Amino acid sequence: MSDLRAREGSSGEWDGPVVELVEESRVVGVVYLDGATLFTELSPDADGDPWAFEVADLQTALDSAAAMLLPEGTSLLAEDAIDEPDTNHPVDRLATEFDDLAAHRGDEDEGFYPLGTAVRIVRQCEALGLAVVSLEGFRLDDGWANPIAGMSVDPGKAHDGEPWPIFLAGCNVQAAAVMERWAREPKLVLALEVADSDGDRYVL
Repeated sequence: MSDLRAREGSSGEWDGPVVELVEESRVVGVVYLDGATLFTELSPDADGDPWAFEVADLQTALDSAAAMLLPEGTSLLAEDAIDEPDTNHPVDRLATEFDDLAAHRGDEDEGFYPLGTAVRIVRQCEALGLAVVSLEGFRLDDGWANPIAGMSVDPGKAHDGEPWPIFLAGCNVQAAAVMERWAREPKLVLALEVADSDGDRYVL
């Protein structure tokens, strides 16, 4: 894992705000808005070679940069959003789309979702402005969901205290990365908890 991160930078040759991508003390690129479109430019290193980063680290930095530059509530994954706007709470919209796809329901009606469905839920959370704040893996055997040791993460705790746009991006990127690591577990189902911008939490 690299030290790549995003920080506010000077405008320089661009009109409007700019976010610098920094590794240790070196500025390795910038992110800026051109109209309504977000762009990033990476600089060559001292030898003229391109910088190389782990995709997860670069995505986290870019998500943080987007949160700093885009208006609140704007998503880079807007194309994944539900087409018809409505006035329902985002969690209601999420439930309408995914409740019937749960592989199992617990005693308190909590859902346990197959991996592919959970991945889609996280993508839709990003589009709806919801943060995945808790994620736990279970093994579904004979109609019972049994927790798997070591498969429980709390992105909400890890990113506690961050401004909402950065909290939102950080939680969802972490949730997606965790599911990628867990993907080989047989009979895996996932329980998720999400939060909205008011700090209210919901078990799906």
